[in-house]
Amino acid sequence: MAIILDPYAARSCPVKTQNRYDPTLQTPQSQPDEALQELFAGGKAFEDEALAGLAGTSDVLDLREQTDREVAERWTLDALAAGRAVVIGPQLPIDVAGHRKGQPDALVRGQDQADGRPGYRPVEAKRHRVLEMTSAEWLCQFSRLDAPTVDFAHSGLTLRGSREGDLLQMAHYWRLLEASRWATGGAPTAGVIGTDQPFGGHQVVISWVDLSRKFLRTFSRTSSTGWKLRSALERYDHEFGFRVKVAQVASRRCGGEDDPRGMVAPIVIRECDHCTWWEACKPQLLDDDLSLRISKSPLDVREISVLRSRGINTLADLAHTDVDELLPDYLPEVAHRQGAESRLRLAARRASLMLAGVELERLTTEPIDLPEVSLEIDFDIETSAGDRVYLWGFLVDDRSTESSPFYKAFSRFEKLDNHSEAELAAEAIHWLDRVLAERPDCLVYHYSDYEVVHLMRLSKRTGDPELVAAANRVREHFVDMFTLMKGQFFGTNGLGLKVVARSGPGFEWRDEDPGGLNSQKWFRDAVSGPDELTRTEATTRVLEYNEDDVRATHQLRAWLRGLDD
Repeated sequence: MAIILDPYAARSCPVKTQNRYDPTLQTPQSQPDEALQELFAGGKAFEDEALAGLAGTSDVLDLREQTDREVAERWTLDALAAGRAVVIGPQLPIDVAGHRKGQPDALVRGQDQADGRPGYRPVEAKRHRVLEMTSAEWLCQFSRLDAPTVDFAHSGLTLRGSREGDLLQMAHYWRLLEASRWATGGAPTAGVIGTDQPFGGHQVVISWVDLSRKFLRTFSRTSSTGWKLRSALERYDHEFGFRVKVAQVASRRCGGEDDPRGMVAPIVIRECDHCTWWEACKPQLLDDDLSLRISKSPLDVREISVLRSRGINTLADLAHTDVDELLPDYLPEVAHRQGAESRLRLAARRASLMLAGVELERLTTEPIDLPEVSLEIDFDIETSAGDRVYLWGFLVDDRSTESSPFYKAFSRFEKLDNHSEAELAAEAIHWLDRVLAERPDCLVYHYSDYEVVHLMRLSKRTGDPELVAAANRVREHFVDMFTLMKGQFFGTNGLGLKVVARSGPGFEWRDEDPGGLNSQKWFRDAVSGPDELTRTEATTRVLEYNEDDVRATHQLRAWLRGLDD
């Protein structure tokens, strides 16, 4: 069986690669597809918008509509040979010898090669921030979407090391370009179009990264510090090469007694949530496996592997381990991980609490200082996969009357743009501003700063001074329940609203599977469902979910006030 890995292989779980190439395992009906996960998260819409910016420039070949792979590959190679400035949706030849395939979002012409032929740099659009501030004297290179072949330097910004997955994916495309002999001359370079707008004007840019620059902190057994800075290409070559070996060993299995053992064993990580190989991995895990049970601030793959090598596999194993005695042997093996000791102690604390059946551990003995007024409003927003606020939900509780709290929502179940999103925000903010003007002692409770961030971002984006003023006025009445909970409790499974409202006051959502990501799917169904019934049911589901969210914070507050009675 030929081993050909895609651009996600090096950045994703090696067990997934092992399972794909193990003939003794039944292939899931639907193959795990990381690209679909990006689509669900709104990545496709962002990608389309970014590539539209590139498509509007001169000397561009756009192959996104070409579905015939052979034709697309031939046209791609012809365009590269002709020195076209940009190729969108290119199809590069499969690198059989290198075991790799892939299709970057675009190729942008860079420095010519030593033999005078055109050279190209891969570009990917990612719907997240990719830049961070830096004090180092490092000049990061950028290009505007309307001038992708023209680079300019800017200091004070660098690619986030936390975006290692993006960098490994870009390194994969670079190796593909090298194999096809179309990689740019000079330093190995790739571009990422993130959501950052570093130069204002609501304009995203291409951030160019030198894939040979050593700035990724990784484990190193030979280093005196236990860690070493490596480049994206070094990281990629190591991770990709390992997965090729994993696949080669797995492909030799046939179900016989002499089958080679798989090189890797399942460790639960975030991508397991949407991996269709989960049913193959789950039976291999103990019910109280550390990686399975500790999902909040989880230990990483290497941390879990080191613990397993010391016989610490389960909650009970870790809870009954003397961490102080373990540390001298453990820490040198995880020196790449900043804060490794505190991470281990936190995991041990969670393991002990889980064994004791404790969900929320009170941190203080003093009464909880929770403001109480005659008019209290609970507030929660819902956003689409494209991060548009389409629903502003409020629960109004006038405690000076006998009336029950009532739910009020401002919503638009339609495809929003900047104008319609701002109109909806103005409607909700001005309503709240009027209520607070009539009842200036009113407090507005929310859970985390998510609502505040979107409130201020939207009001400022409109440029409407009246709306900005109204947003600033209502913000003065806000009380963050999450901040209060964080100061009073340690959550075994975190302090998310779903966790604390269920374990504290015993609140239950009407929906059997409530969650922010799910609500984004419901919103999509409400807007673009195939029939009226689907759209109506999805709309109702979203509204009920949002109402339950604000009722949950309302009941949580009542429970907190009752603790000290």
